Amino acid sequence: TIPGIGRKYFLQFSTKDLQTGQNLGTCLASVFYLKNKPKPMVEISCFQNKDSDQRLQEDYGLYLSIRDGSGPSFHHLSALASAGSSYIAWEKSREGMTYVMTQVKNTQQWRRADESLEFDFSVLLSSSRSETLSCHMRVVWKLDQPLKVKYDCINEDGSAESADGSGAEMGSTSGFFTDPEFNF
Repeated sequence: TIPGIGRKYFLQFSTKDLQTGQNLGTCLASVFYLKNKPKPMVEISCFQNKDSDQRLQEDYGLYLSIRDGSGPSFHHLSALASAGSSYIAWEKSREGMTYVMTQVKNTQQWRRADESLEFDFSVLLSSSRSETLSCHMRVVWKLDQPLKVKYDCINEDGSAESADGSGAEMGSTSGFFTDPEFNF
């Protein structure tokens, strides 16, 4: 606790592949909740167990299977929905209340003139306080580019919220926290 300013947390955690459960690496993060600010300031650095060539190869395989329709499984689309909904969860979570995606209700793929993948998802997010958000989310992913996310959510009380978010990291769909001016 920093008196008059807020609270800062230091975290160490491991990441795992959603499909295989393989340990992908360790991350260190600091999360700073300022008084009167709705979302925290987050600094994160990860140390990957996989080399970047292997990650890029896996991303490329996933990207091609979804783009060509040659083998996108529920798990592939669920992973994309999970990555996109993580942005919403980060935006909506507060100190003492977190959100996690609990259900993918609908999925629709859009054809694009460029090489990007574009999907609409209807997802449910539940909070640690048993609150539920019903969200429509549009996710755009182009290989070697950060994931782009736009969403509209309806709270249990019927109030609606929307936002536009996108990523800063190159490569996989794991980065999606900055570049709010992006419009697709």
